[in-house]
Amino acid sequence: MSSPMEIREITGEHEKAAVLAMSGDLDLLAAPELYQRGAHAVEERHNLILDLSAVTFCDSSGFNALIRLRRRAEEAGGRLVLAAPPEQVVRLLALSGAQVLFPTTETLDEARARVAAPSPG
Repeated sequence: MSSPMEIREITGEHEKAAVLAMSGDLDLLAAPELYQRGAHAVEERHNLILDLSAVTFCDSSGFNALIRLRRRAEEAGGRLVLAAPPEQVVRLLALSGAQVLFPTTETLDEARARVAAPSPG
């Protein structure tokens, strides 16, 4: 049975990145909302952190939304960081070869520090 996705913004006032925390399944039903909310956040802050610690499942639609948001952040001069992705998402990134595209951190605090640091290169 599918677990409905909840997305909430937890961005601090002085943060360099918008922060969206998700829980539930990142699937065909949830991916459009994630993309829409993420794209709006990128327009405002350029950098986006997705806290995936409570995501229970990610299918190809969710993966596609992540790829599109990464491109959107780069086009805005920012970056997308995945915080605390569950093992299933880590495996999906590795199997697809996309782990090199997504900076990931073990915690949300590490993701915030990573975005605050100057971009490499």
